Amino acid sequence: MIPWHAVVRSFALFVLGLSCLAQDKPPPGKDDDEVQKLGPVDPYTGNDAAAMQQAGVVAYGPFPWADHHSTTDVDRVLGEKRVLWLETAHFKLGSSLKSTPWPENAEARKFLEQEVKALRKKLPKVPEKPKKLDPWLRLHLYAQRCEKAYADCQELLGVTDADFPARGQAPREGAFLGLPGKFLLLTFQKQSDMARYMDRFCNQKVDKSMRHYHDKTCQMLLAVAMEGLDGIDESGLHAHVLFATWQNLINGYNGFSYPLPLWFGEGLCHWYARKVPTEFLSVQIKDDEAVAEEKQHNWPVKVRRRAQHEATCFKFDDMAEWAKWEDMGYHRHAQSWSRMDFLMQQDKQKVGLMLRQLKAVPPDNTFEGQAPVLRTLAKKLVVELFELDGPAFDAKWREWVLKTYPKK
Repeated sequence: MIPWHAVVRSFALFVLGLSCLAQDKPPPGKDDDEVQKLGPVDPYTGNDAAAMQQAGVVAYGPFPWADHHSTTDVDRVLGEKRVLWLETAHFKLGSSLKSTPWPENAEARKFLEQEVKALRKKLPKVPEKPKKLDPWLRLHLYAQRCEKAYADCQELLGVTDADFPARGQAPREGAFLGLPGKFLLLTFQKQSDMARYMDRFCNQKVDKSMRHYHDKTCQMLLAVAMEGLDGIDESGLHAHVLFATWQNLINGYNGFSYPLPLWFGEGLCHWYARKVPTEFLSVQIKDDEAVAEEKQHNWPVKVRRRAQHEATCFKFDDMAEWAKWEDMGYHRHAQSWSRMDFLMQQDKQKVGLMLRQLKAVPPDNTFEGQAPVLRTLAKKLVVELFELDGPAFDAKWREWVLKTYPKK
């Protein structure tokens, strides 16, 4: 029998605006020139050891990456100096994103201003009000966002780094939420770059957004190409990366040995990602779901309108059995988020305990074969921790939604 950690598993992320694969290697263009001209020296630290430590930068490339390949190996495939590399305490990141303007939405601009303000405490050379987000600044922002997600995940779980002493190279024995290798993020400007990476290093034919498990070094990867996400801006990309990063964190925690129940995992990741102001959604609207485009992002209103009618709400006993990613449409995602919103408002610590207990199940090396066990356990934990069986959960949740979410 092949051990569970030797099986490669990848999950496409459902996003709006999917387009065709781009496999051919294009000649370098203007998008490449900006990153290449910047060079490998970070203008915000000057690669100075003291400045790097203050900024939380462990290293710049080249460094070991995944499955016994290095960033140098990746550069040979994608092209020299076309990716900026940065390592933090818990993540390794690569980015070929070009400069981008500030978001036009006032709420999104304010949110980003607070992020830049926090970043300036660690990187004083960052302008107080930069005119644009340049490639190095974007990389630092994503490093900050990833580390914040990691800290938030530790807080939810009630753990610290000290709870994960590096005992070995197998899952559940590693220093990074139980994995032996750091979490990975690749943010590409071009679909063609992502396609070449996924083809060469993951044996996958994808070029938009993908979570992948590098099985040799037991590392969770998120790769995303901005070019492949139609109509997305910096805030939308931020929310999407945050959603998928949370997927990697909670699925990688204590070993990537079986899938979490869909309603629980999707709901929890949306709960954190939707704190970023954006109209972009990390969901795929099914053909039989009629949702006005300009209102798709307003989940509180959308959920409330459906909660007014019991027939348009999914029963928890049915939600608990959801098992296929391809069946998760707009309303399933929205109501999963809302169910988690309800539970988090009831008792966030119990949600963390629920996650800990779900990920404490010993792996039996079948991955998907354990999924029914996890779905049954999740239902049991809702009863034990929140004193809610299916019908009670349905009734209490609907009552809470009608009191809490706005009508319009």
